[in-house]
Amino acid sequence: MRRTMAGAAALILLLAGCGGSDEPTPPGTTSTPSATASTTTAPAEPTEFVVRPGSIGGVSVGITKEQAVATGFFNADVDGVAGCTFELQWKKEYDGVDVLTDEDGNITSLGVREGGPKTSAGVGIGSTLAEIQAAYPDASEPAELGFGQAGVIHTLGDDHIGFLFGDTTVDSIKPGSKVTFMEVTSGDEPELMRSGC
Repeated sequence: MRRTMAGAAALILLLAGCGGSDEPTPPGTTSTPSATASTTTAPAEPTEFVVRPGSIGGVSVGITKEQAVATGFFNADVDGVAGCTFELQWKKEYDGVDVLTDEDGNITSLGVREGGPKTSAGVGIGSTLAEIQAAYPDASEPAELGFGQAGVIHTLGDDHIGFLFGDTTVDSIKPGSKVTFMEVTSGDEPELMRSGC
């Protein structure tokens, strides 16, 4: 029992060291979970997820369907409405986050629609444009994204976080305008759109 507790304590310390900022991954290493990764304890609540360019809660854009299922966060091949089948879907307890995949089930985008996931700088749903610009001074200027709404993108290397401001347009956005949706991608910048199947 003592050996098991020591192993669990070492695992907690190791995982605690995996947090941090939006700094790029050092050359020669990878932040993509391995295909054999599995969870040994109950996964974190969505409020504990850290949103970084290209990842949410340790799940990286670009991993395969098998790697995603191995994290313990997702169900595979979920039946939806009107005959839709989702290659991946966050488990029910992770309400407020979403996932988009390509036809092979590889993750292409992760989103936050509500709730507590925040960036390492403390920015999340409900944060203002002024707070985003203070946290990420290199973020893009507000541009038309989503469905004609205003959005801002923070980029680190090939990875991105997009922040959408609801019904606010580029012409009407103000420092106090609030984030209503966040999307992380790798390679292509976020479009900040969700619709349909």
